[in-house]
Amino acid sequence: MTTKLTRSLMAAASTFAVSISVLIAPVAVADATVQISQGQKIISSDGAECTVGYVEPTRAWTSAHCGLDGGQVYTDSGQHVGTLRWFSPSGAASHDLAYVQFAGGTSSGGNPITGDGMATPPGEGTRVCMDGRYAGRHCGPTVRGPGVFPGMHYAAGFSLAPGDSGGSVSIEGRPGVVGIYQGITVVNRNGQEITFSNYARMPHADELARLPHQGYVPRRPNREPANVVRSVQERGEAFSSTSSKGPEGLRGLAAYFGLSM
Repeated sequence: MTTKLTRSLMAAASTFAVSISVLIAPVAVADATVQISQGQKIISSDGAECTVGYVEPTRAWTSAHCGLDGGQVYTDSGQHVGTLRWFSPSGAASHDLAYVQFAGGTSSGGNPITGDGMATPPGEGTRVCMDGRYAGRHCGPTVRGPGVFPGMHYAAGFSLAPGDSGGSVSIEGRPGVVGIYQGITVVNRNGQEITFSNYARMPHADELARLPHQGYVPRRPNREPANVVRSVQERGEAFSSTSSKGPEGLRGLAAYFGLSM
C-alpha cells in the first residue's frame, strides 16, 4: 500500500463527505413492505446490478464488489431493500462477499433455487452449480484455481453474465449454498488461456455470530435515479463509511475503483 495513494483517498473521502453534508434531498415515498428472494435482481445506490445469492431472515448475501460498504440497495422497481455491508473490511480486495442488512419492512422470500442451508465448499472434482439472474444455471467441476484472493474457490467450464455477480453456488443435487458467485479469472498456463469461475465461500457459524450489524436499518424512500442530490448524498455516505474502516477499508475502496494498493 502506498502512502501517497492512502493519503489521497483519505483526503478525497473527507472532502466528499463534507461537501454533501449541506445538501438536502426532497422527501420521496417509501414502500411499507418489500420481499426479497434468492435469485432476485438488486441495484446499488451507484447503479450497479447484482443478484441475490442467499437470503436469511434479516439479510441477503451477494458480492462485495456490487457496491461500497454502507451503500444503499434497491429492488429493480426502486424499493429500498437495506444497507450493503462488506463481510471483510477490505471488501473485494480480499473476501469478495457482502450482505444487505434489511431495512424495517423488508422480509425474506426464501431460497427457492437452492433451498436453505450453508455448507463448506466441496473438494476438487465435485460438480457445483452457479445461478445468475441473467445467465441462469450453469454447472461444472470444482478445480484448483490460481488462489488470487483468500476465501475464493473455483469451478471450470463456464462463466455467467454481467449482473450475475452475487448469485448462489450450490453442490449439484444437494440443498443449500456453498458460496456466492464472484466472476471469472483468466490465467495463462503454458501458453494456453484458462478461465476459472470464482466463488466466495459462505461465512462459518462463528463468523455469522460476530457480524457487527444485526437487526434492521431505517427504511428509506424509493430510489429516484433522476434525483441527483439524493444520489450524491447516498454515494457520499458509502464513500465515507468505507474509508472510515482504516487501511483495509481504503484498500477495498481502491479495488472498487480498479486501483492497486
